[in-house]
Amino acid sequence: MAVPTLAVYVSGHGYGHSTRTAEVLRQVRARHPALPIAVVTATPARLFRRAVGSHLLVRNERADVGLVQRDALVIDVEATLAAWEEFQGKAAEWVAREAAWLRESGARLVLADIPPLAFAAASAAGLPAVGLTNFSWDWVYRHLARHAPGLARAAETAADAYATAALLLELPFAGDLSAFPRRQPIPLVAPRPQRTRAQARTRLGLESGARIVLLTFGGIGMAGFTLAGLGRLAEFTFIATEGEDAPANVRMLDTAALGREGLDYVDLVAASDVVITKPGYGIVSETIACRTRMVYTDRGDFPEYPVLVEGMTPWLPAVHVSNADLRAARLRAPLEAALALPFPDPPRMDGAEVAAARLLEAAGE
Repeated sequence: MAVPTLAVYVSGHGYGHSTRTAEVLRQVRARHPALPIAVVTATPARLFRRAVGSHLLVRNERADVGLVQRDALVIDVEATLAAWEEFQGKAAEWVAREAAWLRESGARLVLADIPPLAFAAASAAGLPAVGLTNFSWDWVYRHLARHAPGLARAAETAADAYATAALLLELPFAGDLSAFPRRQPIPLVAPRPQRTRAQARTRLGLESGARIVLLTFGGIGMAGFTLAGLGRLAEFTFIATEGEDAPANVRMLDTAALGREGLDYVDLVAASDVVITKPGYGIVSETIACRTRMVYTDRGDFPEYPVLVEGMTPWLPAVHVSNADLRAARLRAPLEAALALPFPDPPRMDGAEVAAARLLEAAGE
């Protein structure tokens, strides 16, 4: 493979970082079909290969710690601190190795969403680094340091790395990104469905007139929740990608089944009338792009949560449900309320195009 003109580092915490970065890379590839790209991430390579195609190297490697979670809704702060301390113990070695790889490979630009050490490696290699995010780990760790004071050092370390960035492409629903010295706001980045709602339902064998509800919690699972309780809501058809004891009105699907039908996960969002989830940038942007309603629940002491809820409200018909009601499958009232809400006009959705043009300019392409 040719040298990676663009080297990309992506957080392994959740799929949202990967899906939005992949969408930006899709637009980079559309503008420059032969541009060599390398991606370093712990998330599945297929997320990038489907978007980027050829001239792509994927190194499956952890680039940051992110957060340790007990389940989809609860952050384990002490375990996060322990994981960060272990990872940080090898940080100097990691940065030196990555800086050497960047120099030897001939990379001209680093894109990071949003591992701090990627910026440190780029700086050590003498390369410009561009960030892509709506929140940063220094902000998150500083917030969580109230519960685990050791995370204050994690926040400072992350902020020091971010300070070396040449530019941050700042996404909507942004938290405190003041660690980055130069920021450029861009519109929403979201993958677009390749099929219409009717087409996706046909491929998945779903009834055209059914009220379809997608359960999505990032593949982490949720303590105290079982699919069995959804059997009391027979007027809805639920789609789940994980869980046991599914009643007759729950359809189990996995990514392999989607792939066999030529569908991406965003097509599953588009096939649904409502998504039940915890708010994260990825699922919020996808529901807005797909014109799909949302029922959402709290996600622990994560500072991005209130920012996302406030930011998504003007663009997305959404109804809150408590953790307790969700776990008990008391969902009829919030589902009916969400279905009754009208859709507002959508925001600008061309953030991937804007980001791609800026990245190619920075890479001298």
